[in-house]
Amino acid sequence: IEKRDQCRNQYLKVESTVKDVEWKVEKNDAKIDKLAGLIELRTQQKLATIASISEVEEQMRTLTAERTAENSAFKKAKEEDQQAIDLLMAARDAMAKFYKKNDIAMGPIQGSVKGVFAQQEPEFSVSADQAPDAVFSDKSKRKGESKDIVSILTYIIEDLNDEIKNGMKTEEAAQVSYEDMMAAAQKLHDELVAKKISLEQAIAKRTEE
Repeated sequence: IEKRDQCRNQYLKVESTVKDVEWKVEKNDAKIDKLAGLIELRTQQKLATIASISEVEEQMRTLTAERTAENSAFKKAKEEDQQAIDLLMAARDAMAKFYKKNDIAMGPIQGSVKGVFAQQEPEFSVSADQAPDAVFSDKSKRKGESKDIVSILTYIIEDLNDEIKNGMKTEEAAQVSYEDMMAAAQKLHDELVAKKISLEQAIAKRTEE
């Protein structure tokens, strides 16, 4: 009987030990599963963050390309308008010389280009010495027609001048808008990079556990 009791006690002890080991294994498996799940979750979050970083970088490249193209178009249009103004003013100066030479009076509108000479930026003044020589008919019947041409040139110059000033305002506003969008994009990019680093550290820590 004593031997039987001893065997029975040993059996119970072994059984208890086995159950304890099984419980620990089960608990450890659960912990491993939980860690594996967390690692998988953080990995997916990291991949999503990397994708978002790429999207933001692409948006920044697109914004810069569009702004560069807009600025180039603005500069080209401004240069073309400036060249047109220079030519028109040269023609107008030549006519003014003709009027002065022939003592032909000019009205206030024909005698000045409103807004062109007064403004400082951009500057369009052209020296009379740069004006090309032109020869006009001295016949009196052409006087009225020539003065009408001067008026037309004046209005065209003023329109081109206004076009340049408006273009400069539009360009300035576009540049400010671009800088604001780029600043916001850069801020988001920095935040996403910081998040990616944090996720990588979390994954490394869980992997070690």
